[in-house]
Amino acid sequence: MASATGNATAPRYSGVAMLLHWLIAALVLANIGLAELTEDLSRAARGPYMDIHKACGISVLALMVIRLAWRMGHKPPPFPESMAGWEKALARTTHWIFYGLLIALPLSGWLWMSTIPAPVSYFGLFGVPAWPVAGNEALGDVLHETHEIMGKAIFYLAIFHTLAAFKHLVIDKDGVFGRMLPGRSA
Repeated sequence: MASATGNATAPRYSGVAMLLHWLIAALVLANIGLAELTEDLSRAARGPYMDIHKACGISVLALMVIRLAWRMGHKPPPFPESMAGWEKALARTTHWIFYGLLIALPLSGWLWMSTIPAPVSYFGLFGVPAWPVAGNEALGDVLHETHEIMGKAIFYLAIFHTLAAFKHLVIDKDGVFGRMLPGRSA
């Protein structure tokens, strides 16, 4: 069966899965942008931006817990039969790496801030409690480095994920691209 765009139709993700996917994607992109744009600013100048960065990170962590709970109760739609086995395995692996990074990255930032200790405010609404690791400079150094490495990893994984999605849209035309888009499948 083909849609108006010529793509084969495929089973789609649920509305909840789509909402969580796009909210998390927007927050991650905003956080990457905030981190990169403030890289060369003084500590005082970057403070307000990093407050937003931290709150977005806590949001990603909370949304990922919800997303994983949703995923455990709602299987994703099956891949088209036309996809090769290696493509299906790569897609599954990529998704689980994303899930791991999307939990580990905000956790590492939260733990890192707890070693300083630096306050984490949730958009000025309430303070996020610190982990009991204050003053552990060695742990803080490791977490800082780990946080940056995972941030770069998620950036490159997102590029790979986006390119793979467009491959399905432009080359394969198998409906995979539209499975995560709200509205009609593309």
